[in-house]
Amino acid sequence: MNMLRRSKLLSNLFRGSLSPFVRFQLLILISMYIGYAALMLCRNTLAACSVGMMQDATLNIDEASYGHLMAWHSAGAIMGKLVTGPGADLLGGRRMFLLALSLTAIANVGFAFSSTFTLFAAFNFFGQAAKAGGWPAMVQLVRTWFPSTRYGQVWSVIATSSRVGTIAAGLLFGFLLTLLEWRSVFIVSAILTAGIIAVLYFTLKEQPEDAGLPTLQDHEDEARRETEPDVHADTDAKRKTVEHALDHTTLWQACAAFAASGRFWLIGFSIVFLTVCMDFVYFIPAYLASELDFSAASSSAAGTAFPMGMFAALLITSFYYDRLSKFQLIGVIGCQLLFSTAAVLLLWRLDILPESIQPPVAISTIFLLGLAISPAYYVPMSVFSVAFGGKHAGFLVAIIDIFGYAAAMLFNYFGGTIARDYGWPTFLSMLLAVTLLATMCMVSFLLFDWRATRVSTRFESKGL
Repeated sequence: MNMLRRSKLLSNLFRGSLSPFVRFQLLILISMYIGYAALMLCRNTLAACSVGMMQDATLNIDEASYGHLMAWHSAGAIMGKLVTGPGADLLGGRRMFLLALSLTAIANVGFAFSSTFTLFAAFNFFGQAAKAGGWPAMVQLVRTWFPSTRYGQVWSVIATSSRVGTIAAGLLFGFLLTLLEWRSVFIVSAILTAGIIAVLYFTLKEQPEDAGLPTLQDHEDEARRETEPDVHADTDAKRKTVEHALDHTTLWQACAAFAASGRFWLIGFSIVFLTVCMDFVYFIPAYLASELDFSAASSSAAGTAFPMGMFAALLITSFYYDRLSKFQLIGVIGCQLLFSTAAVLLLWRLDILPESIQPPVAISTIFLLGLAISPAYYVPMSVFSVAFGGKHAGFLVAIIDIFGYAAAMLFNYFGGTIARDYGWPTFLSMLLAVTLLATMCMVSFLLFDWRATRVSTRFESKGL
């Protein structure tokens, strides 16, 4: 029946006769996509301008102080998740999303006019706290607009928007750095975001009813009746009464349920190590400039190899994630993470290669690292949060993110100092160990998730 529904959707698409509900689903998806890309554009402005700031003699910023600045970046994200997670559940996805975009743009303007480390840290903290509301807000929007059978595809597509924002930051800002000083680049990112906010104010809707459409459940029941005409009305009525186990719990009761779940802790520790691996992107321009003598502009542009790899991987993931069983995902994602450890190992021992080929090999390897690691970081956590969290899904994804940002804060604080005092090979050896730990934790989570699904299916088959 799923294949029948897909073929019907494709035939309607080619005839240009998509239903109003599906057209609005696409509009919501595009709105979230563009909005989150704008958030990432603002977030990655600092990484794109990092070499330019280090070369600014008036600032006295080196690898260590840049790492400390990025630690405030992670601390802001932690504070933001604590506030915006439950905030998205209370205010709704649309309001939180627009608020996150607005405050992030304001923070970039403040950063541009700062001159001391204290002000840089304050505006970086504030900007990341605001940006943290983007993902919990989208969790709520996805819950109200898309069925659970599409979660893997939807989150894979949305996750590519973060890579689009990161790539745009590297390429666009790398180009602008050849024309403007780094402060002006921060202003440009804020202006672009302001324009996107104005558009999303009109296109983004909290729920289908706000657009004059039936609820998601009603739409799904109608689509099911079209493809399964033998489904009786009483069966539909039973489906409508199904509620999530946490829908009638308080926030503290939900926290207790999360803490009692082994899957919660495994995905949490997986994100701890995966976030550290992902935050390598902020050190890539400095790594390329220090080890391979790239200029400020070229290191920013070359650093986009990592998000480009992530974009390609997430685009591919959108086609297969929902089609694979949970058991198959263990093997697929596990192999991807093993490949990422091989990529870090190659960067660590890049010195064994002739100097003439080190730059292209480094950029290609950075691309492959992004390709291997991004599906594990973005998709399992988001799918699990929406399915397990119920009405508290926004808070659940925020808590899991906090695991990662806490680790990233320590990594960023000490990582820059390690790179400066002990060299980039030592930095990369530490990253290699973290990648191996990420692989073990994520495979364990996927295994537990598969077993939990089997138990749930067994109970449902018995009518319990």
